[in-house]
Amino acid sequence: MRESATSHTTPSLVRWTRPVWLALLAVLLIAAGLRALLLISEAVSFHSDEAVVALMARHILQGERPVFFYGQAYMGSTDAWLVAGGFALLGERVLAIRLVQSALYLGVVGVGFALAWRMTGRIASAVVTGLLFACPPVLMALYTTATLGGYNETLLLGGIVLLLAVQIMDGQGGSLWRWRLMGLCAGIGWWANGLIVLMLAPAAVLLLVWLWRGGSGIPRLRLLACFGSALGLFFVGSAPWWEFALRSDLAPLRFFIGSSGAQDGFAGTDVISLPFGERLVGLFFLGIPALLGMRFPWTSVYFMPVLGVVVLAVGVLLLVSFARRGGRLMPSAYARGLLWAMLGIFAVIFLFSRFSSDPTGRYFLPLVFPVFVMFGAVIGAARSPVLRALPALLLLGYFAWGQLDAASREPGLTTQFNLQTHIPNDDDAALIAFLNENGLARGYTTYWISFRMAFLSGESVQYSASLPYKSDLTYTPLDERYPAYREAADAAERFAFITANVPELDALLEEELRAAGVTDYRAGQIGPFRVYYDFLPEDVIVPRPPFTR
Repeated sequence: MRESATSHTTPSLVRWTRPVWLALLAVLLIAAGLRALLLISEAVSFHSDEAVVALMARHILQGERPVFFYGQAYMGSTDAWLVAGGFALLGERVLAIRLVQSALYLGVVGVGFALAWRMTGRIASAVVTGLLFACPPVLMALYTTATLGGYNETLLLGGIVLLLAVQIMDGQGGSLWRWRLMGLCAGIGWWANGLIVLMLAPAAVLLLVWLWRGGSGIPRLRLLACFGSALGLFFVGSAPWWEFALRSDLAPLRFFIGSSGAQDGFAGTDVISLPFGERLVGLFFLGIPALLGMRFPWTSVYFMPVLGVVVLAVGVLLLVSFARRGGRLMPSAYARGLLWAMLGIFAVIFLFSRFSSDPTGRYFLPLVFPVFVMFGAVIGAARSPVLRALPALLLLGYFAWGQLDAASREPGLTTQFNLQTHIPNDDDAALIAFLNENGLARGYTTYWISFRMAFLSGESVQYSASLPYKSDLTYTPLDERYPAYREAADAAERFAFITANVPELDALLEEELRAAGVTDYRAGQIGPFRVYYDFLPEDVIVPRPPFTR
């Protein structure tokens, strides 16, 4: 692909002219239209992780002030606060959550466009990059639609940090407001989700190199004031993180370095560290394919593998082309260095940290910035319209096809990697109605039922997440994210057990009831849900979980 001699502006001199604004508007309209279609399809299922965020938002409107995701010490409550605002405007419903996430996602699309425009100075490159954000692979479409606690904020705030860092290093290093905004965004992002370190670390490294080389001749006192302002506002933005850390024996920090879950009392600290060989497999055969749309987050099976190999080959060729001709495609050495640093630092952090334990690929989300910007830089600089259109259409077509395929078949787009825990939402209303009609508003169930039912019922149904949801019947008390539900269940004289999709749990529960002297009970079946209640004889003491075998 030869570089175009037209439509190119030196990045240090880029201006947001009318054509650039119109191009951005077109990209945002396309993104909004595609996201609207995804929401209308109702293909993105609603699960308990998202329900916890929704419950936090409801509780915020009721006066609670959570700092971190319930029961965790590594994701802040920023998303819950934003969703609370959505609830105040639109009512407490799942659609309100998705609309808040969609608004954040449009911000991510805009930042991706702006970063490509600032780095390349080519409208064509910015448009291609923006379209890749607007019509992304299933991985990005899923985690920018359903919230698990801050992924949209991580991308948005991290993208702003990258954009400001490039501006500072390429001619605006004395701009105090840019330094301040960068520090504030970095701080809020650090509180929102530690994943943002994959974007902050490369920016910090390049800024240090820039400072070491003289900071473009900016007076030292001015640089000191700028740097001090950024650092100060970083601590302002991340103040909730530090306050929580200081009163919890540095639990957020110890999560990243690894510690005993029993010692910390927070979910996620008990994540098993994988052998290095399995981390390599996760990097090359799970994560990268998910990033390029070759694999959906909930399965290890590749999507359209023959075409996927072609997409992978084109992606590799685009990256090689960028590496060979980067100076012509992106004149700023700092901008190029920032993109390569993101890829390199991500690989190191993934291979040598706890991030490698997740098989969905969601921790690869920050890589959309360097990968899509590099793709856009190469494609947008091609002289021939054919050479611009073919790779762009191949990538966009493959991503769109993946979304359509996922949305049109079971299980839809789901955040559940273990499909045994994917319970379709078709029977949720029927289950809630059954429980309320039969006076079974309290009881015991699994994590993946408890919080979902609590939110959807307006908390008229409160079930303790104290039953195992895995076939091997392992259970952790850390699933009890909201102790009030356990207290409500324990205080109830009449209660029920709810299971779904785990026959081993049904067998264990029935065995426990027999051992306690229960001779009879009712069992209602509502879709995949099985409800055990009305235990006889009435004077028997029905056992309460947790149960162990």
